[in-house]
Parts: sequence; structure tokens; C-alpha cells
Amino acid sequence: MAAEVARLNKIIKALMDRAERNASDQVSEYGLFQSTIMLEERVRRRTAELEAALRENEKINRALRESEAKFRGLVSQSLVGIVLIEDGKFSYSNAKFDEIFGYTSDEILGMGPLQTAVESDRGLLAENMRKRVSGESDRLHYVFHGLRKNGVAIEIECHSAMMIVGNRQLIISVIMDISERARAERAVKVLQEELRSQSNHDALTGLHNRHFLEASFGRELLLAARGGHPVSIIMGDLDHFKAVNDRYGHLAGDQVLRSFGALLTANARASDIICRYGGEEFLLILPGMTKEGARQRAEHVRQAMAANIVSYRHHQITVTTSLGIATYPTDGRTEDALIASADSALYAAKAQGRNRVN
Repeated sequence: MAAEVARLNKIIKALMDRAERNASDQVSEYGLFQSTIMLEERVRRRTAELEAALRENEKINRALRESEAKFRGLVSQSLVGIVLIEDGKFSYSNAKFDEIFGYTSDEILGMGPLQTAVESDRGLLAENMRKRVSGESDRLHYVFHGLRKNGVAIEIECHSAMMIVGNRQLIISVIMDISERARAERAVKVLQEELRSQSNHDALTGLHNRHFLEASFGRELLLAARGGHPVSIIMGDLDHFKAVNDRYGHLAGDQVLRSFGALLTANARASDIICRYGGEEFLLILPGMTKEGARQRAEHVRQAMAANIVSYRHHQITVTTSLGIATYPTDGRTEDALIASADSALYAAKAQGRNRVN
């Protein structure tokens, strides 16, 4: 601004000098005075404009300084790690980033991103950096296993993007330590699997329960109808089971039920579905098996159970079983029809003296 004022003053002085030299040219004193006044007014206006511009510039600079201070305060107090990567090295990191990896800010500035990952995940980081630098991907979100200064592995979630500052190409990354969250998610997943298993399995024997039977039996019949193959079922019931409970107690009865369930499982194919139907009743679904095949299986189970001795405390308990067979589509085409047919065959076996297959 001072330079501009000086320049205009020089112009006024030059004009006045010229006016004095050319007085003979009949330039009136009034005209000279008028020119001087006009130039002075221009100087005044220009000076005012420059002063206003300087005030506005100072106002803008002050606002920028305040914004920068607020930004740095927010970044330094952020709950996530923030880092800038330039030419394959960290050029800035906030306090949270330093804390996550256990380094000082000075140590971070001498490192590259690959040094913050376990060896097996460094290829993943290198590939993601390549994608960003090459422009193949502007923004990326991925999870990797980080490595703290003390050698402890942690799980890191990373969001990163490209920035152009002047002629500099920067990668800005926001990271979070999700180790605790990941552990909690794994625990929840394990719990969900346990609950799913409990909802489909009998707690005492470990066999499938009626809930699973209802969900799977219809599917097997649908597949049989499409493929034109049989499905047999075996309904088994332990003979005189109430007498076992009365004589030895319910814990002994539970042991007998577990033993029978293990016997059924030991003789099953991978495709078979074995369920505890209720109480001392068990149901086997045998996809693709004919009635004759089911009869042979049932007879094998009957013989094995008759020869089985269940040890409970100082007691040696022997229990036999009666079994009834039904086959799709001969004995029924629906779940209810087949179960009813097998149940009728079971009670016929009991009526004939128990410990037999019908």
C-alpha cells in the first residue's frame, strides 16, 4: 500500500512541476488546481481501498489460523489414528496413531507403512498402496493384522484415500484398532453356533431333536420325489424303560439313553438323520434306502442293543429295543403318514413280544 501511495505522489509532483514549466502555455491556475484536487482524491480513494483490502486479508488470515488450530486440535484428540503417507513413508501421524502402534511421533516419521503390519499381511498393504498411487482405486477399506513396537499383533481396520496438495501426491489413512471388537465378534459367532447346535440337538444324547427332524424330513421326501428313490425310516423304542428308571433311578435311565444314541450313531451313514423323537423313542431317516435295507439295519441295531451292557455305578444294565419300519412311497408319501406307519409297525413289534423288528 505504501508503495502505491508513493507512486501517486510522484505523479502529482511531476504534474505540478510540468505545470510550472508550461505556465506560458496559458494553463490557468484554476485548471492546475483542479487537476491537483482530482489526483489527491484518487490517492485518498486508492489509499482507503488498500487499507480495506489489508484489513480483509488480516481477517481471512486470522480465520485460517483459527481453523487450522481447531483442525489440529480435533486431529490430535481423535479416537482414530490418522496418518499421511508420502513417497512410501509416513509424513504425519496423530497421537492416536502413535498410541495404537506404540511408537513416538519421531519414530513413526522414519518408518514405512509395511513396518506396521505382520509379515504375512505386508503384501496386502503393498497392493493397496499400489492401487491408490496408480489411481486404480481412490478409496479403500480393508482389515489387516498390525504389529506393535513390542511385537504384539493387533487387528486394524483401515480407510484410505488419495490427496493432491500442490504437486505432491499423498495418501491419507484413518485406522482403528478393532482387536477387542474382533474378539467379541468371534465370541458371539461361537455362541451363535452353540445356540444353533442346541436348537437342533437333544441335550442329553447329542442326537438331532424333533425341531431338526421337522426341518429336514420334508426336504428329504422332496428330493426323493424328484430323484425317484426311496426313503426309509426306523422308529425305535427301548423295552421296559420305565422299569429301568424305577429300579436304578433316572440318572441310570439317562445313561441308557446316551448309550443307545451312541450305538445308533456308530452304525449310521453320513446321509442318515438320527433323532431322539421323545422320551425313549428314536427315529432314523435313511435316504435312498429300501425297506429291506432298513430291515437289515434295524436288525443289526436290535442285536447290538441286546448285547450292550450299560454300566452305572455298580450296576450292569441290559435293555432291549423294538423297532418299526416304513418306506416312502410304499407306506406313505408325507411325513405324518410315514411316521404313523412306522409307529404302527413298532407297536406291532411290542405286541409280538418286544425285542424284535417289524
